[in-house]
Amino acid sequence: MDFVGPVPQSLKGNKYILVCTDYLSRFSITQATANCTADTAAKFLVDKVILQYGVPKQLLTGRGTHFMTNVFKAVASRCGAKHITTTSYHPQCNGLTEHFNATLVDSIGTYVNQQQSDWDDYLTYITFAYNTSKQATTQMEPFKLMYGRDAILPFDIPSQIAKPSSVNDYYSQLVRFLQQDKSTA
Repeated sequence: MDFVGPVPQSLKGNKYILVCTDYLSRFSITQATANCTADTAAKFLVDKVILQYGVPKQLLTGRGTHFMTNVFKAVASRCGAKHITTTSYHPQCNGLTEHFNATLVDSIGTYVNQQQSDWDDYLTYITFAYNTSKQATTQMEPFKLMYGRDAILPFDIPSQIAKPSSVNDYYSQLVRFLQQDKSTA
């Protein structure tokens, strides 16, 4: 988990991007924020990570004050996540997130207006594009590894999408897919 920024302030008042990346799937979660406080980081962890995806076993962060406060540590601990920090002045320990951050900033740069004040309007689209793009290390899309299926994109033809007839059929398909993936990993 990491903060990107400060970046140019958006029209909505945002100056930072909070990023959380799952190391297995490479799936990334982002949110534009106005500040980089411990309260903001803790709220993001609960609202955008834990309540949507479950508690991570380990949570790797930098040693910034926003991650080292009692507030953030207490939230992570009470939720059951083991908080691990990178070595001081060595952000390469969190290389996957740092790589995503660089990709994110580059991608934002291609979409923003001349004043760079609308970057937060594109953040969810850029994150979705990243999560639905094949990664070199896994040879799969983070979305597929996270959800066990391909993302349904606006240009997909509805008749080509496999529709399980029941919840049990869907669960069986998911289990088969995950077992197949596990054997090829």
